Amino acid sequence: MRLPGGSLTALYTLNAGMNKPALLNRYGDALVEFSGWNSYVTVDGVTADLWSHAFGIELDRSGNRAYLTWSSIPLQQSNSQSRQVRRYQITQIVSLKGDQAFVDYYIIPNESLERAQLTVGLFKWYYQDFTASTDQFSFLSSDLDRPQAEERLRSRRLTHVTVLSQTPPQSQRVLANDFGTYGLELSYAIPRPKPYERTRLAGFRISLGKEGAPANP
Repeated sequence: MRLPGGSLTALYTLNAGMNKPALLNRYGDALVEFSGWNSYVTVDGVTADLWSHAFGIELDRSGNRAYLTWSSIPLQQSNSQSRQVRRYQITQIVSLKGDQAFVDYYIIPNESLERAQLTVGLFKWYYQDFTASTDQFSFLSSDLDRPQAEERLRSRRLTHVTVLSQTPPQSQRVLANDFGTYGLELSYAIPRPKPYERTRLAGFRISLGKEGAPANP
């Protein structure tokens, strides 16, 4: 499922935990992926990845927005200690505006909670010229997929991307292997979100920079 808007397209994979969403440039190159498998929610001590939740999606094509909602109901049904699993929803809103995308996460509790934590996994196989600070990271994104990158093939295009965390993360973890940096996990937490109210957990602004061919070696 695709939502085009401006210079970007949000790509959603509905039958797997990847691409929630992946952001593509005008050539269809994947710039960065918000993961469902590798993003986690911890509510009152119970942790589950987003893909383990029930989810639904609604697209507002006229407004270039997507609304993705995860529910904890399946966790209560499958967990042997279901009384410890709280009732809540996580909502993600993606807005595409020109050469920027805004991705916001909210929690809506259906009962009283003591603490909610969200860890967002951001992936690209592989980030080039990756630099990170407390609330921002930037990189060059190539047109190569993971197998091509690991074969050390030469890319045809590079796109400069900046990701700003509009909510300062409590912690961050950079993921890398022998081929390079491929992921960043950012964690956010709030105490006692109000039941039946939407409370923001995290927000990101993704901005495109220059596109062009790599320099000759």
